[in-house]
Amino acid sequence: MRDFALHQICLAQGGPAALVRFAAKAGLKKVCLFTSSPVTEAGENIFPVVTAADKQDFQSLLSDNHVSIINAEYFPVMPGVDVTQYKAALELAAELGAKRAVTHISETDSARITDQLAMLCEIGRDLGMEIGLEFTGFAKGCDSLQKAVKLHRVTSQPNLKIAIDALHLFRTGGTLDQVKAIDPRDIGYAQICDGAHFRKSDSYDEEAMNRMIPGEGVFPLRDFLALMGDHVDLDIEVPHYNSGPSFDAEDWACRAIAASRALLSPASSSTNRNK
Repeated sequence: MRDFALHQICLAQGGPAALVRFAAKAGLKKVCLFTSSPVTEAGENIFPVVTAADKQDFQSLLSDNHVSIINAEYFPVMPGVDVTQYKAALELAAELGAKRAVTHISETDSARITDQLAMLCEIGRDLGMEIGLEFTGFAKGCDSLQKAVKLHRVTSQPNLKIAIDALHLFRTGGTLDQVKAIDPRDIGYAQICDGAHFRKSDSYDEEAMNRMIPGEGVFPLRDFLALMGDHVDLDIEVPHYNSGPSFDAEDWACRAIAASRALLSPASSSTNRNK
């Protein structure tokens, strides 16, 4: 069976080190984490990050637990921000062995998007990393699969790969037929979660941070995963933040992992073809 990665926002309260230890305990060999975080209005990190001071200990932690990083975040193309300011965090990600860095496009000026994305790809290429272009309904410069495909083509960078989050695909009007039309080699990774409906919420927290266990919602995840070639990294991203004080994040993550594995199990495909 294919390996899955676990995204840090499934266990954000514990931070990157707890994520690595939990992933290893759960039998996973890959994680997605932050070396750069989005910030609050007060300038504080929203998510715990690996810092340069943590590098040596974190390298040992990864090695000791036989875990690698497929995606490092958070490196968006934004108005008023030059992507060169991410260089230190990108270098740290590369030194930790990250396969790629993730970007979203909040900038809306097309010329600046092309320039900044190409620059980000150049930095990544020099560090031996891919850049994962992730579309979301809230990133106005790239808020659909069609825009991601067009931007990938216009940018024409060999290390730029398209990311497809199931939630953002289905809630921005994307279809499996659109995914089929993409050159499979252009897809770098896919993110797995489920949802109760196909409508995009006006609330970012509700939209992105309160997801369902794979197979318990309405997304056609089994058919979605069938379109992802063996080269595509599969990332379990099932945050559930509106859950109350009794919520057990590790139990939730275990359920998400088991459900994701079941999606690829031949034994369950005959009883639930689409979920």
